[in-house]
This record gives sequence, C-alpha cells and structure tokens, in this order.
Amino acid sequence: MRQIDFYADRAIYRDARRKLEILLDQSAMPILWDATWNQWKHLLGAKMEIQATFVEAGKYLHRRGEWRLVKWETALPSRLQVKLPAKIGEEIESARKTHHRFGQFVDAFDRVRARIDQEPVEKNQLQQLCWDLGVPGDFEIAQITWKPDYDAFYYRHLCRRARRLYLFREEYIFDLERVIVIETPQSGHATYLFSKARSIEEFLAAYIRVTKEDIRKNRANVAEKLGFLGRVVHGVNGRLWLRELKSRTGEPVDYSEATANTVPIV
Repeated sequence: MRQIDFYADRAIYRDARRKLEILLDQSAMPILWDATWNQWKHLLGAKMEIQATFVEAGKYLHRRGEWRLVKWETALPSRLQVKLPAKIGEEIESARKTHHRFGQFVDAFDRVRARIDQEPVEKNQLQQLCWDLGVPGDFEIAQITWKPDYDAFYYRHLCRRARRLYLFREEYIFDLERVIVIETPQSGHATYLFSKARSIEEFLAAYIRVTKEDIRKNRANVAEKLGFLGRVVHGVNGRLWLRELKSRTGEPVDYSEATANTVPIV
C-alpha cells in the first residue's frame, strides 16, 4: 500500500516498471482514507492483493521538447477485486502512531541517526539509547532508518534468522548463524553475504571503510579480507530470492516455493 497515492475521493496505484495503473474508489477498496495518508503510508507494511483485467491505454508525455506516446495498461473498474489483510485496521493505526512519534521525538531520532551514520550500532544498544532519550520502549528501532520504498519482505525474513541486528546508515546488518548479511531492502539492490568472522566487531570495523563497488571489484583484495560470498539480487519474485538465500545459508530448500509467478503488487 506504500505505492498508492491517496486523494480525497480516490486512490491510484502506478507501477512505472510494469506500466500499470489502477484506480481505486471506496467500493473497490472498502476502507476510509484521505490525502493525509500520504504523510505516513511509507510506514505501512501491509500488502493487499489485486485481481484485475487490464486494457492497453496510451498517454502523451512531453519530454525533451516533443510529445511522445507512452503505452500503459489500465485496470477495468468493473473487473477489479481487492483483498485486504485481515488486520488492516491495526496496521493502519500502528503506522499513524509511529508517524506521530517521529514528530514527537524528532530531536531524539536525529541524534540516533547521527550516530548510525558514523558507525554500526546493535539494535539493543539503540533501544537503550532511545529509552534514555525518552522514546517509549515499544518503538520499532528499524523504523529509524526505514525509507518509503523499502520492502519489509526482505527485512522480515532476515530478522527471523538473525542472532543480532545492526543499523548502519541506510543498511541493516544481520549476524546469522553461518553468515553475515548486509541488506538494503529495496528494489534494484541485492543482499550481500559474507562468511562468519572471528569477531563481528572486527568485521564491522573493516566493512565501514569500504564501498560496495570496492567489494564487487575486490579492490585491494577487500572482498577476500571480508569473506565476501556473493550477492542475491532482489528480483520480481521474492520467492526466488528466499530460495537462493536459504541455499546460501545452508537451510533446506523447497524448490516448489519459487514456482509461482504472482505476488502481491502493492
């Protein structure tokens, strides 16, 4: 639902990559919304399923001094079916509450982000730091650096496997049983895997001094020093990513998990 633009009388989902557009009204999506939802929708992790019949439509866009026809597919309102999560009301209220807290404790979060920008900080340490700054203890620490286009799918699956979690700049660093994972849960990125180090602190101290390009190119043998094992790209089908993650971490793999080609689109 983070990809939906909310207006007073309608909501619009657009997917520029797949050239899809879906117009939603209250009859299609039976929840009450307004334009203020755009302020905090990036904190809403809920996904809904949409079934629709699409027809091809064209739009003229003015680019570089000339008009160009861009073809899109638009959903037919009469053939639209929307399935909302069972606990959508609770998730909406949680997102609103988190947005309110960000405003209420903005100075505290700015101080926390300043520290995260300099060094990786373990989640429990961040929770204690937030508590000392007056932030309620039930606040979800990952939200401090969460971006509007982050996908919770990757974050949740890695959290389930992690012994420890560190926040560093716009990344999440997971200490798993057999590997260390660097994750930016965003389309177009990839999951970076490293072999277990003798000391996670030594690994982090070395990692923060290099870039992803340094690692990919093994500049100054940095990939070897860090124990770089490879990347798992975030593709269209999250099940493929999960299957590859399991195979890299030594978990049993059910290859039927990745056979489906459809996933929730918003």
